[in-house]
Amino acid sequence: MDGSMQSKWWSLFALILACQATPVLAQGGFVLFGGERDANYNLSYSMINNRSKVRFNMLDLMFRPQNVAIAELQLTYPHPYDNSFDLNNIQVLNDLTKQAFEVEKIEQDQLDSQARVMTIILKQPIPAETPLRIRMQNFTNPRAGGTYKILARYLGTEPNPLYRFAGSWFISFN
Repeated sequence: MDGSMQSKWWSLFALILACQATPVLAQGGFVLFGGERDANYNLSYSMINNRSKVRFNMLDLMFRPQNVAIAELQLTYPHPYDNSFDLNNIQVLNDLTKQAFEVEKIEQDQLDSQARVMTIILKQPIPAETPLRIRMQNFTNPRAGGTYKILARYLGTEPNPLYRFAGSWFISFN
């Protein structure tokens, strides 16, 4: 077979392969490449078991110190996390002393399943410049492996408070 005939066969093979590619459905919250462009908004986390489909896991989300006192925390999560949270086992801890802050019982109405937003209301505001850890026990990992993004916002105690963006966690599962 000469070179031109061989290149035609390779071209035909590539065309057939391209036509056979399966369509990819949009996966909101699934991260393919990279993350936040500003490293100051990348938040760290720790997890006991990062395998997909694991139940009764523990997930710790670290929250950087903020320059205002915090009255509420808000987490926005993608659809693979639906029904992953045990609302009775969510704690907010001081990351330095490991002392727990009192949290109002998280009711189902504080978990907006349409917008996929969880609001954690604190009984007393957390002082400014306090590093936090949000501990979720009995957490269920998503069924599919991959990297998923959870957004963090907080509400200060100013006279006219607005939710402020604190950063993102990029959580990976095998």
